[in-house]
Amino acid sequence: MGQKLYSNANGSVDYSTGRFVLEIQMDGNVVLSAFRFADPAYWYTSTRGDQNVSLIFNQSTSFLYVRNKTTIRYPMTTQVPTPTEDYYHRATISDHGNFQQWVHNKRDGNGWAVVWEAITEPCTVNTICGVFGFCTSDNNKEVTCECLRGYSPVDPNSPSKGCYPDVLVDFCDTKSSPADFTVEAIDDADIPNGDLRDMARITTTDVNECRKAVMDDCFCAAGVWREVVCLKKKMPLLNARRSNPSTNKMAAFIKVPKINNSQGQDNDSPSRVVLLAGFLSCSMLALLFGSIVIYYHPLTRPYMCVQPSPKPKPPEINMKVFSYQELREATNGFKNKLGQGAFSTVYCGVLVFDGQEVEVAVKQLEKVTGDGEKSFLREVQVIGRTHHKNLVQLLGFCIEQNHQLLVYELMKNGTLSAFLFRQEIPTWDKRVEIALGIARGLLYLHEECETQIIHCDIKPQNVLLDNNYITIDNNYITKIADFGLAKLLKKDQTRTSTMIRGTMGYMAPEWLRNAPVTAKVDVYSFGVMLLEIIFCKRHTELHRVDEPTLANGMILTDWVLYCVRTGNLGATVSDDHETLSHFRSLKE
Repeated sequence: MGQKLYSNANGSVDYSTGRFVLEIQMDGNVVLSAFRFADPAYWYTSTRGDQNVSLIFNQSTSFLYVRNKTTIRYPMTTQVPTPTEDYYHRATISDHGNFQQWVHNKRDGNGWAVVWEAITEPCTVNTICGVFGFCTSDNNKEVTCECLRGYSPVDPNSPSKGCYPDVLVDFCDTKSSPADFTVEAIDDADIPNGDLRDMARITTTDVNECRKAVMDDCFCAAGVWREVVCLKKKMPLLNARRSNPSTNKMAAFIKVPKINNSQGQDNDSPSRVVLLAGFLSCSMLALLFGSIVIYYHPLTRPYMCVQPSPKPKPPEINMKVFSYQELREATNGFKNKLGQGAFSTVYCGVLVFDGQEVEVAVKQLEKVTGDGEKSFLREVQVIGRTHHKNLVQLLGFCIEQNHQLLVYELMKNGTLSAFLFRQEIPTWDKRVEIALGIARGLLYLHEECETQIIHCDIKPQNVLLDNNYITIDNNYITKIADFGLAKLLKKDQTRTSTMIRGTMGYMAPEWLRNAPVTAKVDVYSFGVMLLEIIFCKRHTELHRVDEPTLANGMILTDWVLYCVRTGNLGATVSDDHETLSHFRSLKE
C-alpha cells in the first residue's frame, strides 16, 4: 500500500520552510523553488501535463515517488536499509532548500541518516545566500555564504540573508571612467538567471573579450563566460555560486567600484580633522534645531511631509536599454494599444531576445512632471531591484529626449477584474490561490524588498494573470502591476504624507483625512479586493441585491457590514453555492 503525502487533485499545494517551497503544481509538475523570487524552479520532476499527480510514500518498500492514477511517473528513493519495519522514515525540506528522505533505526541511537535527496550540489539551490551573496561548497555537503566583492553582509551573524552594495555608483555618469572601478574575475563560478533575465548574449567570444564587454558596458555590472558565450547579467544578482561540477570551466565577472581614500592624505594633520569634525557637528545640530522649529510651527505643519525627501542617490540601473525606434517598430507604430491610465498608455509588441521573439507590454509615460526624468530613473531603479514571482517583471526601458518607456513581460490573460466579474464564477480554489498570490506580492513590497514600496492603488485592474503558468485547470500565477510609481519609503521611515491617489472604493480613510500614509493603505485596498474575490461582485455593483432596505449603489464594504449586523451574511453568496458551502463549513 502507498500512503498519499501530497496531491494536486484538489488544487496546487505547497509546503515551505520559510525560504523554500515544495509545490505540486496544478499542471502535475513537482517543483522546488525559492518562493519569494521569480526564479524558475531549481529542481523539478518533469511530470507537467499529468492529472491527479500525487507524492507517494510506499509503506511496504519505504520508497518515495510521484505517480498519477496508473503509473509511477518519477521515482525518487531507490535504496533503503532493510528490513524496513525496523526504521522510522521522514521527509523534510532543509534550511538549505533540499528535499530529503531520512531513516532512523528503531533499535539503536545512531540518529537520522539521509537515504535520498533531490539536490546533490547544495549551491545550485536558488538564492541560498540571498541577494548579492556568493555560495561555495568544497565537498557538496556544507555551504559557505559570502558577499561578492564590493558588497557587505546585511546581517554578519546570518550570512544567508544576503548583502548590500558598499557604495552606489552610476557607471553611466558622464564623470565616470574605467579608472573608477575594477572588474574582478571569479574562476569556476556562475550567476544563473531565469528566462529573459540576462541583458545580452554575446556568442563566439573568449574569456578576455567577455571581461572587456562587461567593462565597456556602463549598464552592465556583472557577466558570465561559458564556453564561447558571454552573458551580461541584470541586477540584482541572486544566484552567484561556485559548484562542482556545474560551474567548472566558467568565469564570472563583477564590476567593483574603487573607494576614494584621498581623505587619508590628511591623517598627519589631527588639528584639521578635529576642526572638520567640530564644524560638521555644529552644522548638524543647527540643521536639526532649525528643522524642529519649522516642523512644529503652526503655519507650516499642515503642509509638511513627515520627512523631507533625501538627496537622491545615483541610480543603479542594470537592465536592457531599448531605442525609441526599436519599441516603435515592435508595437507597430504604437498602434497595438492594450489600455490607458492617467499617466501612461500601454501597448503590446514583439521584441527579439537571444534570437527568440517574445511578446512584451510597452508602457509609455505621459503627463510627466517637471522632474519627470528623475522620477523615471527612480522607477527603473526600484523596479529593477524587485524580484518576486507575484510582481510583473520589468525587462528593460527607453529614455530618449522626451520619450520615457518601460518594457514589461506581457500578461496575455488580462486583468483580475476581467477574470472575476464574468457570468461564469471562478471556482473557490482558483480564487483562494489568487488571493494568496496577491498577499505574497504585497508582503514583499512592504517588508522584503530593498526599498519599501507602498503601491497606493491596489485594485483588480492592477493585478494581472500570467499566461506562462497556465495549468491544465486554467489556473494562473497572479502578478501585481503598476507599482513603479508608488510612493517610496526608506527602511527607517515609517510614515509619509503625499497627495491623494488611488481609486474610489479602494481608498483607505487616511487619504480623505489627509493623515500620514503607511503600508496599511494597501492592506485596506486588499481587504476590499478580497471581498470582491470572495463574492465575485464589484465594490459598486450590487444590482443583484434583493434587500429592499438597501439602495442601489451602496458599496460592497457597506453591504457586507449591513449583512453582518442583520445576521444575514449568507445573502452575500446566495447565488454562489460553492462559496456558500465553504462559509457553512467554517461556521460549523
